[in-house]
Amino acid sequence: MSGMDAAFLYLETPAMHLHVVGVLVLDPGDSPGGFTLERLTRVLSERIHLIPPLRRRLLPAPAGIDHPLWIEDAGFDLSAHVRRAPVAGPLTWAELERFTGEVAGRPLDRSRPLWEMWLVDLADGAGVALVTKLHHSMMDGGAGADLMGSIFDLGPDADGVAPPDRPWVPDTIPSTGRQVVSSVTSLVARQRHVPAAVAHSVTGVAGTARTWLGQLRSGDALPLTAPSTCFNGSLTPRRAVSLTRVDLDTVLGIRRTFGTTVNDVVLAASGTALRRYLSARGDLPSRDLMAAVPVSAHRDGARRDLVNQVSSMMVPLPLQPDDPGQRLAAVHANTISSKALHNAFGPDSLQELTGFTLPPFMTAAARMYSGLGLARFHPPVLNLVISNVPGPPLDLYCARAKVTGIFPMGPVMEGSGVNITVLSEARHLNVGIMACPDLLDDVDELGRGFVAAVDELADLASRL
Repeated sequence: MSGMDAAFLYLETPAMHLHVVGVLVLDPGDSPGGFTLERLTRVLSERIHLIPPLRRRLLPAPAGIDHPLWIEDAGFDLSAHVRRAPVAGPLTWAELERFTGEVAGRPLDRSRPLWEMWLVDLADGAGVALVTKLHHSMMDGGAGADLMGSIFDLGPDADGVAPPDRPWVPDTIPSTGRQVVSSVTSLVARQRHVPAAVAHSVTGVAGTARTWLGQLRSGDALPLTAPSTCFNGSLTPRRAVSLTRVDLDTVLGIRRTFGTTVNDVVLAASGTALRRYLSARGDLPSRDLMAAVPVSAHRDGARRDLVNQVSSMMVPLPLQPDDPGQRLAAVHANTISSKALHNAFGPDSLQELTGFTLPPFMTAAARMYSGLGLARFHPPVLNLVISNVPGPPLDLYCARAKVTGIFPMGPVMEGSGVNITVLSEARHLNVGIMACPDLLDDVDELGRGFVAAVDELADLASRL
């Protein structure tokens, strides 16, 4: 396991679950027999060889001396991961959100492959939903989107996939002695790369400092200086979610009119929604919020390996002035500055450094920080995470049912009670908001605020 993958395991605590959650909404239409658990299981069984991580489980190193191994699980049973939700009758949309929050609030069982999928019937003829939970250590969002695309077809009557070239053979668990030798060998081998990684990081820090000083002279804000808000503090295990959407063509029209990017529109709409949420509670800070924006570190045009290759840039999220168009322009300028800082540090530096951290130290530090609630006693480094994931630009089908919505949700981080993730698909920008309800008391208010903010920008664009 790579250092970055392993870090998502080490940093997980009883209150900070480092899995990602997705809700896939499907319309079976007039499909004979409807969309059943048996049909879903059959499709996944036929295609699981295209998604190798789903059959792998963790094998921790003896005494935690090295990163864990991924092994093909001899006890893998698809029916233990794909199940019908234990709910009474079809769910309304609000009930689907509540059920998704309950799923998100439970950790995954590390004794088996780190994923699960729940089939839910929706009320009022809305079709069915698949609520899926997958640990971030398995893959990042880019690789995950590529691999999970293996369950989709381009039409309801598409041909099936070709069977695997060879039968699947699970791994034999190595003896403790072999694991110790392998772990020590791996640990020693990685030390040879420490000097180069440190030198690379020092160079990145120096470049970041030069870039930051130049921006500071131009009047930019200090990085990593987030104001305290009501949703910044120590997490509890509970989660609440909001699933909403806006018209993709509307967002693209705003982007063209104001000369920005889709990501800028997402950040600006998020800022407006947060501004109103905080203002309604008398908690509006005088300084910009600080949003962590995940950035893929996969090389352009290269194959997405089944490891996490992601970094993050910090973007100031302006809450002033009142005019949403001016705030969008400010977001655009802030994003350009943040990209310059991110590029100066280097997208690979974080991945290199995580490979050399001692597993027991990282795990103990994360649990102590979370268990003692230390996030309550210092200003936050960031206020929230906002992620924008490009999705499929065309209609998709799963087990002959049409995909009508894909809602992603990233993990909520300690000290920051909100994560906003958006994913574009054929006609919509789907918005998944995950929050700790003990820090942010009404996640639906934030979802409605995002939609209202996009409508405002669209109205403003139509008058220009």
